[in-house]
Amino acid sequence: MTRNIIATSMVGALMFAVLTVGILFISMDNSTDVEAVSVANQLYESGSYQEAKIIYEGLIAQGTADSSIYFNLGNTYFMQGDLGRAILNYQRAARLDPRDADIKTNLAVARSSTAELSTSEPVEPIKKVSTFSSAWLTLNETALLALSLWFGLVFLVLTFRQFQPGKIRALVQYGLVLTSFMALVTVATLGSRLYTERAQPEGVIVAPVVTVSSSPGEEYATEYRLFSGAEVNLLETRGDWAHLAGTGGDAFDGWIPLDTVETITKASHFAVPQF
Repeated sequence: MTRNIIATSMVGALMFAVLTVGILFISMDNSTDVEAVSVANQLYESGSYQEAKIIYEGLIAQGTADSSIYFNLGNTYFMQGDLGRAILNYQRAARLDPRDADIKTNLAVARSSTAELSTSEPVEPIKKVSTFSSAWLTLNETALLALSLWFGLVFLVLTFRQFQPGKIRALVQYGLVLTSFMALVTVATLGSRLYTERAQPEGVIVAPVVTVSSSPGEEYATEYRLFSGAEVNLLETRGDWAHLAGTGGDAFDGWIPLDTVETITKASHFAVPQF
C-alpha cells in the first residue's frame, strides 16, 4: 500500500510539473516595445490620432499580441470616426483579455454608435456556449483549464485505486465525479469555441457602407446594405467575395466584397485559420 501511495504521489508530482510548464508556455507573450507604446500614448493624448495609430499598427505588424495595444488602436479609430475598425480592434483586445472592464465598456459604446447593431445573443446552442465562455476566458485559458482537469481526473483515478472502502475513498470518489463533470463541460466548451472560430469566424464590416448581393458578383441583385461596424459570421469565400450571415438574432445571408470585411481573429495571435 505504501509503495502504491508513493507511486501515485510521484505521478501527481509529474503531472503538476507538466501542468506548470504548460502554464508558463501559454502565458508567454511577445515582448512589447515600451518606449514605442509610450510615444504612441503621448501622441494619442495630444490628439495626434493618425500618428498614434501608425505606431500601434506597427507594433502589431511586428507580432506584438497585447490587449492594451489593440485597445489603444481601437480608441484611435473611434476618435477618427472609423467605427468598423474600432469595434474590430476592441474585439481583438477582448479575445486576449475578456475580463477587462474598459474593453467591454468601449466596445459597448462603439456598438451603440453604429448604424446597425448585431449584439443579440446567438441562437445556436454551440454558439451560445462559445460566446459565454469567450466573455470570461481566452481560448488558451480554456484549453489550460481542460488540461488541468484532465490531469486532476487521472490523479484522482490513481488515488481512488489505492484506498480500501472507507471515508477517504468516498471523498476521493466524490471528487472524481465532480472533476469528471467539470472536465466534460470544459472540453465541450473548448470544442464549441474551436468549431465556431474555424467554421464560422466572426468578422466586422470595415467599409463605410457595403451592398450585400444574393450571389458573388456585382451583376447579381442587391439584397440590402450593411454599414461600418456591423458584426457578421463568415461562412466561405469565393474569389474576391465573402459569404456571410448575421450574428445572433440578425437573420441575413449574402455576399460582399472580401476587402470590405475583416475577421476578428488573427492567425499569428489566436491560432485560427483566416479567410
